[in-house]
Parts: sequence; structure tokens; C-alpha cells
Amino acid sequence: MYPLKFEPILKEKVWGGDKLSQSFGKQDLNKTGESWEISCVQGNVSIVANGNLKGKSLLNLIEEYDARLLGNRVYKTFGYNFPLLFKFIDAKEDLSVPVSYTHLTL
Repeated sequence: MYPLKFEPILKEKVWGGDKLSQSFGKQDLNKTGESWEISCVQGNVSIVANGNLKGKSLLNLIEEYDARLLGNRVYKTFGYNFPLLFKFIDAKEDLSVPVSYTHLTL
């Protein structure tokens, strides 16, 4: 398996800024607040942007490659439910951020 790159899923937010487009070259929305880099959230599943798997979704890859992609422990624990969401956040103003913590033992 080669290094996979995914198409970012951009989220416009009222508090969003312009740093994601300036610093990372992301497509500029009016107020881009989040760029989801890797996601298997229903309705927001990442799509491969490069190589011979280009156009396939992360869910398709998990279904096809299962533990070979995720590793035995992660696949055994979560199955087809990819347990992580990787994203960049750009807030042009201070935010009140609720913090939740889940301890995963793999």
C-alpha cells in the first residue's frame, strides 16, 4: 500500500478564518473553519486523492483491506467504524471549546 492522500472536506463556520487557504493552500471558502483531512463520519467520508485508488472512499478501503489497512487490534475493536477524525481548525476569534476525552487502549 502506498502513502494515501485524501481530498480535504472543508467546513465553513461563522468563526472561520483564512489561514487554511493561506498556509496550506486549501480551497478558499468564505470562512473556512475546519478542514477534515481524514474522516469516516457518515455523510463526510474521505476520498482518496492520489494513485490507483484515487476516487475510492475510506470506507471502501476499510471494507476491502480490513485489518491489513487498520491493523488487527483496531479492526477487531472498531470493525468498519474508523475511530479517528483528523482535522485542522482555523478560528479568527477566541472560541469556547468543550473538551471531551476518551481513553482508548489498543
